[in-house]
Amino acid sequence: MGKLLYYLPPLAPDYSGTASVFHDLNALTVIHDASGCTGTYTGYDEPRWFGSSSPVFCSGLREMDAVMGDDEKLLAKIEDALKDADASCVAVIGSPVPMVIGFDFAGFARAVENRTGRPCLAFPTTGLAYYDAGQKAAYLALADFFSKKDFFEKDFFKKEKKVNILGASVLDGFDDAKLHDLIALLEEAGLRAGAVWGMRSGFEELRETPKAEANWVVTAAALPLARYLRDRFGTPFIAGLPLGTRERARISAGLSAVRSGGKIPAFSAPPLSREVSADAPARTLIIGEGIFCASLRAEMEQENSFSIRLGSFFQSAKAVFADSDAIFTSEEELAVALKNPALEEVIGDPLFREFLPADTSVRFTEIPHRAVSGRLYA
Repeated sequence: MGKLLYYLPPLAPDYSGTASVFHDLNALTVIHDASGCTGTYTGYDEPRWFGSSSPVFCSGLREMDAVMGDDEKLLAKIEDALKDADASCVAVIGSPVPMVIGFDFAGFARAVENRTGRPCLAFPTTGLAYYDAGQKAAYLALADFFSKKDFFEKDFFKKEKKVNILGASVLDGFDDAKLHDLIALLEEAGLRAGAVWGMRSGFEELRETPKAEANWVVTAAALPLARYLRDRFGTPFIAGLPLGTRERARISAGLSAVRSGGKIPAFSAPPLSREVSADAPARTLIIGEGIFCASLRAEMEQENSFSIRLGSFFQSAKAVFADSDAIFTSEEELAVALKNPALEEVIGDPLFREFLPADTSVRFTEIPHRAVSGRLYA
């Protein structure tokens, strides 16, 4: 019962995170549900749905389909959809009902490939995890698929002076303007942008991922992908966001090392807080996506002497959080953190303001997070 949300809306679920990765890949995305989960993704979590086109449909799972296991009906729907959508692949994404009935996603993916001749990736998402888990699964599944099918550009040992951007997700606020800023920083370092994992780049662009000199990770959900590409192709990576002079300089230094043929410094992620004691008071709490929080703290601690803590509802943040930071598993844990008497400032989605005490003097800086508040502050 601790995971029930009384004041926050449902946070973006894993199936929305997976579907968002496929939006720009010219994939036929099939959300296997009775229509509610598809509506959550298209209506609230996916801003591109209102300004661009991507073939997404709901399987229309009904009670008798669930009881009888009528996979043939869904196969026929996919075949019909592919007649109208010249999709590069098919992505079948789960929801709570397929989880309960034990739907065989791997087996169904093989059936789709046999019937349609199109590559099919299936994801047993449940709606019980959050969007970052769905994104992580999609990134790794695509990388593994390209490798096993030999779809990655074979001539990857001929590296080019370009850098892939990993994890540029619309659910974390990335849009054309923010992506333009990242690419501008690459160009300042004498590099070109390679594939963008999360938005914009299509199937063919992702195939050339191994040809880049390095990868730049901009959200924590893409860190496992960066490690996969490092282990598989030897591609180094740097993680962080240029939210101020310190982080911009650190990232620029890493990119410049790539341009000059050197190595990215071993310290390739935002530095941890100087404060390591969980008992010491923190005057500022930043809540949100992991790499965003870590980069913002690195910048703020450069300018201030006081300790800054981080918090997040999303498990991927653990990879860049210090031991003294918090992964919230309930609204109650967030409320307790915001009652800290030493707290002077909170930075996060506007909906988190609800958890501050009524008579508080804490300053609240609003930074909307699509995965938390959806379209409310778009």
